[in-house]
Amino acid sequence: MSEATEFFSNFRRGILTSINTAMPAKILSYDEVKCTAKIQPLFKAKEEGKEPVNLPPIEGVPALKQKYRVNGGAVQTYKPVYNVGDVVLVVFSQRALDGAKKGNIVYPGTNRMFSIHDAVIVGLF
Repeated sequence: MSEATEFFSNFRRGILTSINTAMPAKILSYDEVKCTAKIQPLFKAKEEGKEPVNLPPIEGVPALKQKYRVNGGAVQTYKPVYNVGDVVLVVFSQRALDGAKKGNIVYPGTNRMFSIHDAVIVGLF
């Protein structure tokens, strides 16, 4: 492999591994009333020339609720229940969720993209 090919291969790999899309995480604590959790991501981060490190715990991660109509009854919203130690799948929003969670249309110029601080729990493994 030429030096240029190796450089661009490493460059591409560095960019792709820095984009957070989805990963498993462990529930450290869960607030059933607020439907938020403190989680520990289970993938490590690695910088070129350094040893892999654990990602920090993330606090206040919302867990998605579900709406169902059961047997033709009224529509009901169901909150998930998680226990300490449960392993969940977490997705990371393309942009900051701050305004969008309230139903606002969000301007695309945000500096926060694919941040671990915009995590959402989508379900249990």
